[in-house]
Amino acid sequence: TWPARNMGSWFSSRAGDQRTIARAKQEITDAMLKSKLIDLRAHKRQRDELIAMKMAVGRDSLHYSLGFYAAMVSANIFRVLRYRRWEMLPVSHIPFIAGPIFFLYNVDGCYGNKMERLNIEKETILRTEKHWFNSPIVLPVSMEQDYRALMKETNARLSLLGCLPEPEWAVFSDHSDDEQLWRSASPLSRILHEQLRRPDFAPPVDLDPLD
Repeated sequence: TWPARNMGSWFSSRAGDQRTIARAKQEITDAMLKSKLIDLRAHKRQRDELIAMKMAVGRDSLHYSLGFYAAMVSANIFRVLRYRRWEMLPVSHIPFIAGPIFFLYNVDGCYGNKMERLNIEKETILRTEKHWFNSPIVLPVSMEQDYRALMKETNARLSLLGCLPEPEWAVFSDHSDDEQLWRSASPLSRILHEQLRRPDFAPPVDLDPLD
């Protein structure tokens, strides 16, 4: 009858609306997770570049300090050869060696190609060296499916552009290995951690903190 057909049509329409709403909710959730993953990738890249640049700056300072010590050794050798006796360079002469090196360091930073060298060193650290910060980050297992979908979409676009695929930047785990962290710590850190570690964490019984 007409009322029954009308009622059935109404229920079918309601069921269709519910499926549409559920599909829309799922699409919104997927989009939010995708946006979160993109943000995580961007933040990881920013963090990696910041740490790598700090390492590059430290190495550059180390190179200049090595130049200073090389100049000090050369000056002492020249002094010994000239006066035919072993006598260290007086402390009052050190500023005449350190001053020009410090001046050249600042000239290199202001007018030289220091910034270009630092950028090259930073990229070398990120691309060719292995450190904790440029290794894949650990994400919850629940995000792996969305991560794989994002990587597949990204690599497909890169392939169309003739570019290499993006390397993996995340691994997935819902727990960390406390014992492995404990074994990786330095001996001094293990001793100090004994005073600060959580009550629920017990180090391996066969592990000597002084090893």
